Amino acid sequence: MQMETRIRFQNNTTDKMKAFLLFLMMSWFFSSVAQSPDEQYMAGCAYLYKGEYDKAAESFSLAISRNNSDEKLYILRGNALLNNDDSEKALEDFKEANLIMPNVADLWLARAYAKGGDPGNAIVFLERHLNSPYKISEDSIKKDPAFDRLQDTPEWHTLWQKEWYNDVEKAIAEAAFYSNRKQFEEAISYLDEKISRNPSGTLLIMMRGKVFMKQGNFGAAIGDFSSAMNADKAIVSGYALRGSAYLKAGRFKEAVSDFTRAIRNDPGKFELYQQRAQAYAGQKNFDPAIKDMALYLKYFEDDLHSLYECGEYYYAKEDYMDALKCFNRNLTEDPNNPVYFKARGKTYLKTGTFRYAVNDLSMALDLNPNDSETWMFHGVALIRSGNDSGCSSLKKSQSMGNAEAVKYILENCR
Repeated sequence: MQMETRIRFQNNTTDKMKAFLLFLMMSWFFSSVAQSPDEQYMAGCAYLYKGEYDKAAESFSLAISRNNSDEKLYILRGNALLNNDDSEKALEDFKEANLIMPNVADLWLARAYAKGGDPGNAIVFLERHLNSPYKISEDSIKKDPAFDRLQDTPEWHTLWQKEWYNDVEKAIAEAAFYSNRKQFEEAISYLDEKISRNPSGTLLIMMRGKVFMKQGNFGAAIGDFSSAMNADKAIVSGYALRGSAYLKAGRFKEAVSDFTRAIRNDPGKFELYQQRAQAYAGQKNFDPAIKDMALYLKYFEDDLHSLYECGEYYYAKEDYMDALKCFNRNLTEDPNNPVYFKARGKTYLKTGTFRYAVNDLSMALDLNPNDSETWMFHGVALIRSGNDSGCSSLKKSQSMGNAEAVKYILENCR
């Protein structure tokens, strides 16, 4: 999986809260009809991820000027406005979204009213949300920082006296409780029992698949996701989940297919491009992998790890010049990272610029002397630059357990 998403209200700064709120926002849109991605929609989503709310609102406004009948554009712009402390304009956008698709923005209206100091209307729209098909879990609502100020009010207490969730929803919440505490066997056993009573319960089967994923049982997760999705074609969120399971199971072709479907459903989920790139690379299909990473980096140019991954794909493709461009920028931005020195050093080695390779690999070893592969590259670079002391580095690599170094020792060292 996985890129963690990041949205926050300005008075709540933890990454966990930002990721949580973004998940709530995006989860509503999986069932939307697929459309060609609008450039401004993509830019707006990226700015929203990065917390650049003025730019996000501006981008979504441009997207709305071209398509004013898409409720999620109003929700996204409203979200940016709300994070920018403009509750009044945010309320207008959420109300507009509800005119297009009734109840879709009730939770956001509740948040906006809560932030604007109107607890009465916040409770009204929370109740409407809990009566809607877009209802999220009780735990998610109670942990939402937007409602922190409501939780000591009598209205909040009264709201939760009513039973809002059916037996399936309660079972999913119970299984999530076990799973979040890494009690995977308990969660699976509990869901097994519930599914035995309700074998057509696709939501229960999807939940069990999620538990299998967290447990690391990717084959079982694939089986559950496939079973649920075959039974209910509306579960489009399953493509991203199953794609992740296929990726972790090394079934790269199937992963590419599922990530492509997931991207079609929501092109603004940027982590899907990263995951699909990994799946393409797993097939040694590096051109589309690089294309996906380039699209991602267009919007997240400061993500140095993704830039490094793109460089690794260029390296695997034997496009060493473009790989060097990636690693050069990595080191410009982070000049004390041994991973980046190693990457550039091994790339210089491939281009025959052995002195540069030795310099970079030496620096990588100064920063991290415990990488056996770096010792191997260092030894090869020294030998190819005419320095017999490279055999010492190769033997060091071998002594650290790198079997690949033996080949170079046999070829170069007496």
